[in-house]
Amino acid sequence: MKIQNSDFDLVHTFECGQCFRWNKSDDSIYTGVVNDYVIKIKQDNDTFEFNCDDSLFLNSYFDLDRNYTEIKERLSALDDVLVNAIPSGYGIRLLKQNPWEALVSFIISANNNIPRIKKIIESLCENFGNKIKYTDEVYYTFPDAETLSKITIEQLDVIKSGFRAKYIIDAAKKVVDGTVNLDEVYYMNTDDAREYLKQIKGVGNKVADCILLFAYQKYDVFPKDVWIKKVLNDLYGIDEKNFDSFVSEHFGNLAGFAQQYLFYYMRG
Repeated sequence: MKIQNSDFDLVHTFECGQCFRWNKSDDSIYTGVVNDYVIKIKQDNDTFEFNCDDSLFLNSYFDLDRNYTEIKERLSALDDVLVNAIPSGYGIRLLKQNPWEALVSFIISANNNIPRIKKIIESLCENFGNKIKYTDEVYYTFPDAETLSKITIEQLDVIKSGFRAKYIIDAAKKVVDGTVNLDEVYYMNTDDAREYLKQIKGVGNKVADCILLFAYQKYDVFPKDVWIKKVLNDLYGIDEKNFDSFVSEHFGNLAGFAQQYLFYYMRG
């Protein structure tokens, strides 16, 4: 399947910190495992070639039906910081990720760097996921909550996740026993959803906000890591005690999009 889109760039989308299972090969093809699909994508300027013909899935996962030109125009009208930031990551699209995978992935991301996050997640999938064969290559699905709820912390040592192992097991058990129903989060307001997810060990405000933005499309959230705090402090002149009120008043329901452009700009 081929599409054309001038508001999409693979590097911007896959290297902006929102996802961890996409990898670029020497021939500039990105490969990722999403649910039970092995997806390969090649970009040639504004043309994208996928090995998958499931247009409903691709449109949903890559948010292809959303008008990002309009979003960027609305954000650019807010301030000069965004005017300067948006071009650096103009092709970012916010992926619609699986809530369970996002939950575990962002637990793993806490106090961690992206290469190590990716390595831990791949090890988790290789050891506890299901095998998928695509052409002559072997890939692995993300393990489900039931599978991880039945293993011990000692068994999870193989992925070398450190202190995060107990949080992964806690998340799996709470999802399986119904303490946390991930489907219900879609219907909660952002504040309630954040507190609900924080029942899981290892989920604080930042991890919860990443899950809400990248899995639940709650675009009023604005995950704050060291880079984003630097943006707010250095580029906007906002003190940390005023971060939340500034974000809510200034970015509104486009906060999540603004966060991604600003994060990409500051980190680059």
